[in-house]
Parts: sequence; C-alpha cells; structure tokens
Amino acid sequence: MKLLIKAITFIFVLNISNILSSNTEANAELFGSLPDIYDVKISPNGRYVGVQQKTEETIIVKILDLDQSQLVSVHDFGKKGRISDFFWATDKRLVFSVNRPDSRSTANYNVGQLVAADIDGKNTRLIAGFGSAPDYLQGRRNKARSNPERPATIVHRLPDDYDHILVNFFDNAGFNDLAKLNIKNGKVTFITKSPVIYPNWVFNGKGDLMGVSTSNLENTSEIYLFKPNLPNGSLSSRECGASTDCYIPPIRQDNKLPGWVFFKDFEFPKSASIEGFSPNGKMMVTEYMEENTVGLYEYDLRKNSFELIYRHPRVDITGVATSIEDGPYGIRIDDGKPEYLYLSEPNRLKDLHLKFYNAFPGSNTSLTSRSNDYTRAVGYVSADNNPGIYYLIDTKKNQISPLGRFWSKTSYDSLAKMEVHDFKNKHGDMIQSYFTSAAGKGEAPTIIMPHGGPWARDTWGFDPEVQFLAAEGFNVIQNNIRGSSGYGLKHMKEVYGNFDTVLEDIFDSLEYFDEMGLIDINNVCIYGGSYGGYASTQAPMMRPDLFRCAVSEAGLYDINAQYVSGDIRWARGGKKFLQAAFGDGDEAINQSPVNYVNKLKTPYMIIHGGKDMRTPYKEAVTFMKELDKNGIKYEKMIVEKEGHGFSKEENRIEKLKRISAFFNKYLDQSS
Repeated sequence: MKLLIKAITFIFVLNISNILSSNTEANAELFGSLPDIYDVKISPNGRYVGVQQKTEETIIVKILDLDQSQLVSVHDFGKKGRISDFFWATDKRLVFSVNRPDSRSTANYNVGQLVAADIDGKNTRLIAGFGSAPDYLQGRRNKARSNPERPATIVHRLPDDYDHILVNFFDNAGFNDLAKLNIKNGKVTFITKSPVIYPNWVFNGKGDLMGVSTSNLENTSEIYLFKPNLPNGSLSSRECGASTDCYIPPIRQDNKLPGWVFFKDFEFPKSASIEGFSPNGKMMVTEYMEENTVGLYEYDLRKNSFELIYRHPRVDITGVATSIEDGPYGIRIDDGKPEYLYLSEPNRLKDLHLKFYNAFPGSNTSLTSRSNDYTRAVGYVSADNNPGIYYLIDTKKNQISPLGRFWSKTSYDSLAKMEVHDFKNKHGDMIQSYFTSAAGKGEAPTIIMPHGGPWARDTWGFDPEVQFLAAEGFNVIQNNIRGSSGYGLKHMKEVYGNFDTVLEDIFDSLEYFDEMGLIDINNVCIYGGSYGGYASTQAPMMRPDLFRCAVSEAGLYDINAQYVSGDIRWARGGKKFLQAAFGDGDEAINQSPVNYVNKLKTPYMIIHGGKDMRTPYKEAVTFMKELDKNGIKYEKMIVEKEGHGFSKEENRIEKLKRISAFFNKYLDQSS
C-alpha cells in the first residue's frame, strides 16, 4: 500500500471583528457554558438525522426528516437518563447509551445501560444493563452468559445484521465477554471471552472479531489475534523466506483460551494500536518499532512481512481514519496545524472526507456518519476561531449545507486567531507553542497556560478558556514543553523523574515571545489545571521574578501521595506507571511543591473540586495548611461536589469570573 499525500496550502479566513469586551459577566456566560449539540448522525437511508442536544434538565436526541424539513420525534429519558451516545441500528431503530447522575458529585456516570427505540419513540426497551433481565429473572443473582443484566458497551453495529449489535459485557474484575445483543428483544448470544483483562476489541468491517489489545500489570501493551477469523494461512509459518521486513510472532504459552494467539507486546512507554484491516486482509498498526515517532505499518499475516506506510520525522500520528467497510483510508498529523494524508487505495469514505476537507481547507474536519449508499454524510468542522459547525454533505446535489452550531451560546464572529510558533529552548530542543493575541489590543498582559498530563499536548483549534482570556484583554501562550505527548518518545520521556526541570521551557518561551515583541515579560501570570496546576505552582517557586500571579486548578502538590491516593494507582499497571513517570521517595519529595511552600512569593489562587479522584482534594487541603503555616496569603475556590475539572455550568462560569478578577488585580491593563 502506498501513501498518497494531498497537500493544500491555505489561509482560512472568516470575517472577524476583534472587539474587546469589558463585560466579564457576558464573556463568562459565553465561554463557560457547555455545548448545545454533542453529535449529529445520519440514518442508513440518508433521510433522517439524529441530533444529540443538551437541554436545561438533561440530554436528548431529536430526529429530523431532512427531505421534509420537519421534526419527527424527541427521545428523552428524563433527568435519570442522560443520553451519552447513540447510533442508528437501522433506518427505523436506534440504540442509546445512558448515563446516570451521581448524587455525590456534579458528574454523570456510565452504568452500562443500553436502550433501543423505534424512530418515533415507540417500542422503547432497556436491552442491557441493570433492569434489563426478563421479569422472571428480576431480583435474582444471575451470572449466566445469556443474561443481559450486566453493564454493557457497544463495540460494533454489524452493518449486515439489522437485528443485532455486538456488545462488551464487563464486570469490576475486568473479565469481559463479547456477545451479540438483539436490539428488539434483548436476547444475548455469547461469542467468546477475552483472553486478557480490560480488552479493546478489534473487528473487521463485517464485524468479525480479529483481536484484542490491553495493558498488563507491568504496563506493557499487548496484542492478541483471534485466529479463526484471520485470512487463511495467517501466522501458520515460522519462517521469513525472502522477505527483508519480516516479523514472526513469538510463541507464548500463557494464553489458554482456544483460538487466541499472542502477536506482539510493547514495553512502556511504547504502545500500539490496531487501526483496522484492509479489504485484502492486511492488518494496519500504529507503533514505534525502533524509531522515535509513531508510524503506520501494514502487516501481511500470511507472509510474516510488514511495510512502513508513513512516519513523520517530528510528530506522532494523531489518528487513523477508517471506513467500517473499506478499511483505513487516511492519517491525521498535527505539526502545528492539522494536516490530512490519504492512502492511495480506493475508499468511498476517503472520497467523502476529501471532498469535505477541500471545502474547508486547514480546518479540523471529520465525518460523523454516512448513508449506506455514500450519497449523504454528516461532517463536522472547527478551527481556532470556529467552535464547530455540523454540515450535510449531499453528493447527488453536490452541496454542503450547514445543519447547526456545536456551541450556539458562544459568538462565532469575534474570536481570536491562534498562531503557531517554534523556538529552541536553552538545551537546543525544538518547542512548539501557540500564541493567541488579546482581542482588540496591540499591547496586553499575558497568561501562560501549561496543559495537563503532562502526557498530553495542546493542539491548534478552538479553546473556550483561551478565547475567554483573549476577550478579557489577555494574550495567551500555550507550550508543548518537554514531556508533552505527540512529539516522539524522546520529547515525552524528558519529563520522567523531571516534573520540575522541564518547566524551564516555560521560562524560555517567555523570553522568546518577549524578544519577538509579542508580550511584555514583566506583565505575565500563569494558570493551568492538573499537571498545569502543578506547573502553575512550581514554576513561580523556581522563578518568582517571571510571574505577577499564579492560579492552580486541580493541581498536583505531593507526588508521593499518588502512591496512596488518587485513581492512577488503581489502573492496570498504574503503580508501574507511577514509578517510571513520577518517581518516588526522595526523587518525588524534591519535585513536590508541598515541600517548598516557603518559596512561593507570587500572589496565588487555588481552585479544586471536593470530589477530585485524580489529584485528591485532601492533598490540596494539606498544601493549603502548609501555606497557612508559612503565613502565605492566597485566594481559593473550592466546590464540594466537583471532580477533576468543573462540569457544572454555573461553576465553570463562576470560575472564569474569579480568575479574570484575580488576573486584573495583579496585571497592568493600561497598555
């Protein structure tokens, strides 16, 4: 398979009126509100769309007739049944995943309930999850594999079977079953049990099981293949023959389930993902091999050979787009701005996406769904100054028409642009950053926003908090410092055991942007969440001369505490991950802000949720007690029922108002 690169040079232009708003209340309402439209999907026959929409009370799905331009029905399960996802099983029937509210927090949680309903809302039935068992089994403890009353997630929609979907039934121990679920009567047909705990099931376009991937207790990623569904002759030979790029899976005796064969493992921090199977049966995998960045490889399981399809020299592959019928067709990379590369083989979904991307070059573009005959599809577009718009793609009429806005409360005509900047830090490493100018101002104070993770990255696109700060008259800098993901293994691994030293990249970025004449280095505050909260606390301790104030949200204050609190330690391979990435003992003590409170000289604000499980609130309490002991004054915003980041609109809005007031207290807005 060869890669066909479709490169387009562009300038994405909107009619922008950058008018500085001094109305913080209105800005906080605009950018603190939650999106209105979560998803839009088209029916198999292309006549209807389902629109997943937020109301004041819950989340619903509206069914609209595209040909008649009218509302058909509204699927609403009330406050106790917020729809988290949905899909069209047939032209006449839909399946919904339902979340339940948590009485102890502001969040909703997945209890594994699936609901099926006809397009008009009739014949609504709970087909999986608690309460779905037949009447004669209600109230009984039943672990039979035919019992639907277990938490379930949808894993495949079976395009050639209009009565069934494939679901994953799971329990707290992580031992999962794959089964067919009848969308009309809820009958369960067991298929197989996973050979590993917490599997990610892999299928071909027809819904045939092809393999699983998982992580073991040592945090090593593993792939197993389901041999009965592989092309004839796959993995049968243990010889390479004349092939130079040969891979023979090692023989493993630790799998006792029939049909499953071990394929490959990837030692932490490396990982891999099966992206799909091409129509000729070849398997597509994203992995590092022995290189620094993730590449896309094609495996011929009959010849024991592999071929590199694409690898970028600087950044990892962001994602691989796949057609359920025709297999993988495209690659997305993010070296500054998004770029889409297309595979050369014929693929009907590729043709649709290429048509859509050419209509909005340079934007973030994706397809949510398409009709069975590929004549209609729903696409989604967003950009730095475009929160998102859904479009109907009609190939027969050769039209692309807007369906609705993702975020109707937010202004789409006065948003700031995001620039990409590359600079070298003092060690000679290339650091990629994003710079957003204050709206309507030539000179302005600056907020530097370190991202969470740190095994994450900032990307070019719409960010509501960035836009809020720009509207309030602040420049915003976002850096993908060493430790950020997406820029290869070497860049990511720099943070291991060096949570604090990589923050020097932040200091270097301020010097770079100051030298470029874009900011005043003497008029800067820092604000971030999670690891960004850690950075916003530790950085002012290291360089108090650079920051006029600091705000930490859901910050990490004591690394050693992660070994006895927080949810990472519960994950499979979690403790191994903590040891490799965070360090422990003296190493963790030396990097933890709680041990250097006396060095905090910068005006400081702490924001935290009382139900935070990632960076538990009790650790924030310990940190605040240390601040009190050292006589350090600070402001705080503690919301008892919020978790790791705020999910309730009124709390999000109040937070934005509070941080704007805090920044204005210490930054000079007179420029």
